[in-house]
Amino acid sequence: MKASVVVAAIVSITAAPALAGNLTPPADPYVPPPPVPVSDWAGPYAGVQLGFGDLDLSGIALPGANVPSQSDDGFLGGLHVGYNWDRGTLVYGVEGDIDFTDISFNTTDVDTIARLRLRAGVDTGSAFVYGTAGAAHMTGGGGGVSLDGWGWVAGAGVDFKLSETWVAGADALYHEFDDVSPTGSVDGMTYRLRVSYQF
Repeated sequence: MKASVVVAAIVSITAAPALAGNLTPPADPYVPPPPVPVSDWAGPYAGVQLGFGDLDLSGIALPGANVPSQSDDGFLGGLHVGYNWDRGTLVYGVEGDIDFTDISFNTTDVDTIARLRLRAGVDTGSAFVYGTAGAAHMTGGGGGVSLDGWGWVAGAGVDFKLSETWVAGADALYHEFDDVSPTGSVDGMTYRLRVSYQF
């Protein structure tokens, strides 16, 4: 009798850890979460744009006649190239672009508008919201008027990362050219959609 009690006690003692081990499943191995993607706007980029312009021509004085102020709007499109520096939430850079237009003040045509601008703004993750300003150059003419000359441009825009290399964006820019010949000026807005490839 005593022998059977001792055997039962030994069996119960040796079986307890095994049963306890079977009741508690092994812990899953630790898998760290994937790193949070960080948008990097730094580096060169190039692309195309397409948009709409609304310009005013005023103050033209031709020999023997004053030309009344005129307005016209039309489509424009062209190319851009630039470089960004990314400092965390601050992004800044420089961009050059040129647009070809179908804007015309009767017999005076706006052929091209080129710009060299600084851009600076905030990196919100997948978007870059910025302000921009710089120099602008316009070419064109006709009817005794030359539109060739320099001016300034300022505005704002936003770029969105579609992938690590493709960027879509939009901007609105105000222009002013005060040396139109003879004695005139051109001012107005352009609104553009953009697609860029970041190298």
